[in-house]
Amino acid sequence: MSQNQQQPHMLAEQGKLPRLPIPPLKQTISKYLESIVPVANDDVAALAETNRRAASFARVADRLQQRLISYDKTQENSWLEKWWLELAYLSWREGLCINSNYWISFADDPNAYGLVQPPEALLPHDLQYSRGCVWESSSYGEFQLRRAARYIQRTLDYKEMVHEGRMPIERTKTGPLCMNQYLRIFGMTRIPRPGCDELRQDEKTLGSRSIIVLAEDQIYSVQVYDGAGHRKPDGDLEDDLRAIVADIVERRRIGDMDPAVSVLTAGHRDRWAAAYARLEKQPANKATLISIQESLFAVSLDTTFSDPPGSINANQQNMKCHGTRPGHNRWYDKCASFIFNRNGGAGYLGEHSPCDALIPAYMIEYVSRLVATEHIKPNEVSKHTRNYQAQLKRLRFVDVDSTVRSLINEAEKEVEQTVRDSISRQVRFDNYGSNWIKRVAKVSPDAYAQLALQLTYYRLHNAFAPVYETASTRQFLHGRTETVRSLTSESADFMRAMCDKASSSADKYEALVRASKKHHQLLRDASSGNGVDRHILGLRMAYHRLDPLPGETPLGAAEKEAIEGFFNDPILAKSTRFQLSTSGLFPAYYLTHTGFGCVVAEKGYGINYIIEPARIKFGTEGKTAKAGNGSDVDQFEATLRQTLLELKLVCEQSNQPSAGDLSRL
Repeated sequence: MSQNQQQPHMLAEQGKLPRLPIPPLKQTISKYLESIVPVANDDVAALAETNRRAASFARVADRLQQRLISYDKTQENSWLEKWWLELAYLSWREGLCINSNYWISFADDPNAYGLVQPPEALLPHDLQYSRGCVWESSSYGEFQLRRAARYIQRTLDYKEMVHEGRMPIERTKTGPLCMNQYLRIFGMTRIPRPGCDELRQDEKTLGSRSIIVLAEDQIYSVQVYDGAGHRKPDGDLEDDLRAIVADIVERRRIGDMDPAVSVLTAGHRDRWAAAYARLEKQPANKATLISIQESLFAVSLDTTFSDPPGSINANQQNMKCHGTRPGHNRWYDKCASFIFNRNGGAGYLGEHSPCDALIPAYMIEYVSRLVATEHIKPNEVSKHTRNYQAQLKRLRFVDVDSTVRSLINEAEKEVEQTVRDSISRQVRFDNYGSNWIKRVAKVSPDAYAQLALQLTYYRLHNAFAPVYETASTRQFLHGRTETVRSLTSESADFMRAMCDKASSSADKYEALVRASKKHHQLLRDASSGNGVDRHILGLRMAYHRLDPLPGETPLGAAEKEAIEGFFNDPILAKSTRFQLSTSGLFPAYYLTHTGFGCVVAEKGYGINYIIEPARIKFGTEGKTAKAGNGSDVDQFEATLRQTLLELKLVCEQSNQPSAGDLSRL
């Protein structure tokens, strides 16, 4: 683009975006029936019953389809938008910690200084070494504060770029993508309410000049813009953070600490809603809650640190839930939270409801890339305002009654158990990545990763796992996601072939190619609004919530039975019990770990993966063997590594790599 050409506003093509389609009823039922064949597996009777129920449903469901079409015309952006926000997120009552919020770890700065060391450092031969350990230091570091200030500044750069519309419009082969989700990162907070939460973002929160900083569960408001809207320089911001740390250390010494209200945000939503209702009756506490909502984002300063230095597994554990005090020093309701440990290890915690993790991930990679070039030096003084006096504004929770204190204690116990039940790991596979997959395996890298995960599960648990893979529907106005039902008859055949000693490498490779092609088609269909699960949700809502259309023949008892028989089919329920919940991100070099909790505890795994040209990174979460009734995250990792190596051998035996390919087992 020449200097004379002005880049179009980020939202310039929103009006050209099509609305999310409502797929043809017959198409959805046909795709659904195809998808459940490997779910039913050898249960011929169950499969026949599901087909019977689907046929009965198809004869009467057009009335629901017409209700849905009519409802779509009354909605500003999409027939799905409000229902999805409510049902997928806001009405879900389990705690946000691990269950809903996602977490991301950033690459360490190799030039970090002033670091503390553990009393007994892990050694490479220690069993715990690869998993790492989170230690408590009870102190704060100079590098920690300076790195936090840099991240705050570059994030504000990004915020300004978004709110001024200077973000380039993203495009695919199909055309422009919806950019609305970028507007939902900043000044966005989830508010607990009985039964169903709310989101707050308005002109006041979007125009905020402050962020919140948490340290030891105490909360401070930090002005990042002055009264004229000018940004504070780095040195002033560093001084503000130093003043917060000094205040915390003194208050800890004299025992003047407010109750840890923040831990309530990690636990059960109805408990938090009850406490919130009591807190906001007190004027000072209500003002604190409003100040939190009217901040742009949150920053947590932790006193923890990782051993060994740079341990990705230890760092992600800290970002997931605070490594030594589960659920503490976080405001889980903020859409965007940055976390910095004692030695400057950094990460991000995202509240999932306003926007999908992909969008903040783009922001984090952009910000981290800029921060990495700034080279924070110990003897270098950051730019200051002359005679600047640090500004300290503590947000208090005062006169907290015994009921709320009891609820805080309950939340602590709940979150501690949630964390004890959870195991998360970073699996870094360095033998090959997308370059080799495209050149030698000659299949879609995403399909390849999906099939490797399914095969891993099959080998570990001797069963086919229903699979959820996220497909983006941002080619539509306010589009978010659709489910790719990645378990297919073709992928089941592939798994059987890989485990059949009589199958040759050629047989296995052919099964891989067939399954990959099927997966690629399903991903394209889902991204184009032609999936299965969102439409079934819409039909279900049309039955339960939408009134009959004028002139619609009332549903008789037999017709209601057919509809309810379809929605209550055990095979439908089983097919949505996603024991493999997966999502892929773009190649991201500054994101060392990306994780989210599994959606099914029993033998379930939540897996986010990043396929880079020369490696694949898997962020895996599952439950302990007891909590997960047989889950085994450590064995899943070992099996996944072995599966990826075996697939490489199969592909190379069937498709000999070129002479220039130096990748070897």
